[in-house]
Amino acid sequence: MNLLYSQQDDVLVNRNQIALMSTPEPMGRFHSPYPFAQYIDDVDLALKNTGLRIVDEEYAVTKDHNRMFGLMEIAPLEGDLIQSKDWTITVGLRGSHDQRIPRGMVLGTSVLVCSNLCFHGNIANFATKQTINIAARLPELIREAVTHIPQMAEKQDAVFNRYKVAQFQPNYGDQMLVELYRQGAFASPQLTTAIDEWHAPSYERHTEHDRDDGKWSAWRLFNACTEALKPTGNTTNMVTIEQRSRKVSDYLNDCVAIAA
Repeated sequence: MNLLYSQQDDVLVNRNQIALMSTPEPMGRFHSPYPFAQYIDDVDLALKNTGLRIVDEEYAVTKDHNRMFGLMEIAPLEGDLIQSKDWTITVGLRGSHDQRIPRGMVLGTSVLVCSNLCFHGNIANFATKQTINIAARLPELIREAVTHIPQMAEKQDAVFNRYKVAQFQPNYGDQMLVELYRQGAFASPQLTTAIDEWHAPSYERHTEHDRDDGKWSAWRLFNACTEALKPTGNTTNMVTIEQRSRKVSDYLNDCVAIAA
């Protein structure tokens, strides 16, 4: 779990430091600043009430403390939220006191949160303006989103299980990666990385669902794609990565459905 932030403009902080930050006065009669610490606490409480807990968290604020971005990795208080150990559910948060961005939350197994305003989750997203009645609206929006996490996790687990079952010949996987490049899911260097990862994965766990007859799993192909799309620095265009990630998921889901 890595929160993307600008080392020039932003500061990594913990929850205790956020609690000590002052909340500014309203900028007008329709503006109602909502403390960042209260926002985080509201999410934490909603998670606990749904049988979930935060196991890891990262936050960053702009140096003027007007904007906050955060990531939370969550797990069940007890029992299993998901059957697979290959992925986790992550909650992304953001908000501002200067009215530049709405208060929002995203949920997913692939969550992008960074201070250049890229904000996306592959399971669910919501945002609300920071108007005068936000203190009444936001906690209910959070509770509503969090109550759907177990169902969302089960659905995502089913998708990844299909990836693990679907098998392709190596040369067919090459063709799929080239087609993804043609559809704009990769730049040329990323296509090279994806093909290399498809044939020689950096992590042995990406090959554990391959069959003995020479066919490789869609799970292996999916991980080759995600390795190719990993951010490479602060200058990375996160919006482009988000768009390309969606193309990969949509295309693989279609291919796996055909293979089934």
